[in-house]
Amino acid sequence: MVKSRDEVLKVLEDWGNSVANAVLNNEEPILEIPARTLSNTIWDPKKKMLVLGPEKVRRRFLDLKESKRFMQTMLMFKLIVQAIREGVYPTIRDLYYNGKHTMEFKIDVINKVIRENTWDEQSESNAVIEDIEVATGILREEMGLSADVKGKVVGPIIVRSKGFEIDATKLGDTALSLPPNPDDLDIVKVEANYVLVIEKDAIFQRLNREGFWNKESCLLITAKGMPDRATEEVREEVK
Repeated sequence: MVKSRDEVLKVLEDWGNSVANAVLNNEEPILEIPARTLSNTIWDPKKKMLVLGPEKVRRRFLDLKESKRFMQTMLMFKLIVQAIREGVYPTIRDLYYNGKHTMEFKIDVINKVIRENTWDEQSESNAVIEDIEVATGILREEMGLSADVKGKVVGPIIVRSKGFEIDATKLGDTALSLPPNPDDLDIVKVEANYVLVIEKDAIFQRLNREGFWNKESCLLITAKGMPDRATEEVREEVK
């Protein structure tokens, strides 16, 4: 079931409050995050999919090996909650730049200035977002976060978005761009014989201009290379 923005915000705020309460009670704040490892991956026969098992990593604020990752998690958490409260929908690239800055402090004993970046590469901030996802059970799409939107679809499909019905056969030489969270789209009707997934956007555009989907009565989907989550979910939905 898709969570509303208010429900997502409540879950995130509860998680953040648990950390704040530990500090207010003069206790060391510790983040417990499900381990994203092969050994902690198990098969759920009911869901018929691989899920994370019970093993957790404990990220301690007072552990020198974990303190930076702890700080990065809290910084990213702040950015996400702020975005939801303000009603904006940042990309994960936006969050990387919004949180990237250099902290500076001076050690008087040795008269040396130390500089430390919040994160150096986007892979660091991406990993923190994944930590928050598994710790709270909220997908980044439900938080309103997205990678660069890449997915497009054209052909005999009608979808509903924010109360408006969109017919993907009436877009001329363009195509329907998929939203970061495909749950925002309701599939009203599909009359395709099959779905053709095309890796290269240039090939997708050519087939679209030539009306291949109309001749074959099929859906054309592309993600311009490696498919993102939204494109994968839509492809599975219409299969």
